[in-house]
Amino acid sequence: MRKIVILFSVVFLLVALAACKPGEKTEDPTKTPEPSDEFWDEDGNGIPDWQEQEITLKYATWQYTQPDMITIDVLMAEAFMEKYPNITVEMQVVSEWYDWDTAFLGLLEASNLPDVFLIQRLGSFLPFNMLADITEMYEKDPSTEYIFPSVKDLGMYADKRFAIPTFIYPTVWFVNLDLLDRAGINKPAYDWTYAQMESIARATTNPTRREFGMSGCNAYSRIYPKVLKMQENIDIGTSWYAYSYDGQRFNFDDPAMQNGANKMNESIQQGYCKPGFSAEELTEWYADPTFVPTYGGKVAIWPEASWSAKDYFDSFTFDWDAYPGPGGVTGGNTDIAGISSLSPNKKAAYQLLKWMSFGEDGLLKRFEIYEDVGTELFQQGNNFPYPTVDYGIDGQGVNKVWAAIPYGSVAPGFVAPEFIEGLRNGAFWANKEVIGWDAVDAATGPYFAEIMNGTNTYAALKDMIQAAAEQALAEAKQAMRDMLGF
Repeated sequence: MRKIVILFSVVFLLVALAACKPGEKTEDPTKTPEPSDEFWDEDGNGIPDWQEQEITLKYATWQYTQPDMITIDVLMAEAFMEKYPNITVEMQVVSEWYDWDTAFLGLLEASNLPDVFLIQRLGSFLPFNMLADITEMYEKDPSTEYIFPSVKDLGMYADKRFAIPTFIYPTVWFVNLDLLDRAGINKPAYDWTYAQMESIARATTNPTRREFGMSGCNAYSRIYPKVLKMQENIDIGTSWYAYSYDGQRFNFDDPAMQNGANKMNESIQQGYCKPGFSAEELTEWYADPTFVPTYGGKVAIWPEASWSAKDYFDSFTFDWDAYPGPGGVTGGNTDIAGISSLSPNKKAAYQLLKWMSFGEDGLLKRFEIYEDVGTELFQQGNNFPYPTVDYGIDGQGVNKVWAAIPYGSVAPGFVAPEFIEGLRNGAFWANKEVIGWDAVDAATGPYFAEIMNGTNTYAALKDMIQAAAEQALAEAKQAMRDMLGF
């Protein structure tokens, strides 16, 4: 993750300018009301109990790895303390994301868990009783009804909620507009279809110039099946995640998966989708074994996670735009976060978790900070985060949260209404949240590799893929039940 380089004085000046003068009213009369029923206000005095005492909370994210870093989380914590002066938030350094689980075991042993923290894998934390059951707080919070149905069940285990999806990190479809212009193709609309995408990919493929219409062919097995399923049965289709997972099983035996695999093979065999580039090809074609054809302007269309591509935008030498997934479904994943089971102030911790993720006031403050500081902040380790919620429009007909997203300064497609709808329908890669997802991916991956390289077909392997998936998922779930006792 890149460390952001921003002068302290500049950042805090911006935050100070955004704040009101002492004594000036800061509340927005149209904002989402604080929960105020007896669950949150047990003494019935009209003030939530968590606002009535001095509280210190520790917050941890893998984007904050050094005590002197300035990240969006640091600035959001400052804003939270301004809003709730009775709460002090301390940023806690834990580790880089790849060592997160191991580091938390050490913190647990030392009884030094942060109160609120990101979760790398739900299955890694559950067996050690690190996570508080936040089901009741979630259900008593009226704001949770605005969370997208497509992500609302993420973070649950055995009908209990242990985590909340914080933000969506999309798989963006990048379009090299210069290659389209060279082929005489107009820029497509954001509500494009797979048929339109494939037509553009065919037209922009030029073997002589070593230019390819598309890369990232595995979108046909990860995202496209959901598009097909939605066309067949909207209710079933919208319930699917990526890879045909429906919340209970992976449907590799569904015809939509077969059709997706057939399309993947067709795209590769007809040459308009390049699944990968060998070092030999890169050397022969571009005289550089480290050349990246997508970033180097040799691919017209490719899907890639925002966290993977964002560090290279400044080096793009071609005109480009960001698109939602064809067919109205954008892939991606979510981060999830939870509360320590050891936290003595769980209700206050829940409010910090909400502020840092799906709460309306927190989202508006986050995008205000992004707007003030500039693109460097949201292209940091935060990777163009998108809300998991839609609070709807206000009395002036404006969707305040979604209208506040400033990513259009990087590419207009990032804030297109179709991009937002593509996220709402997202085919999410839910390996952080689903017990057994990684095991299924590992068990089925070799079969999909055979299909992609042309040594076998989906039809021949379908039953073996389904059986391997069911076995891997069942074993992972049973192992978790054995460890937890439920």
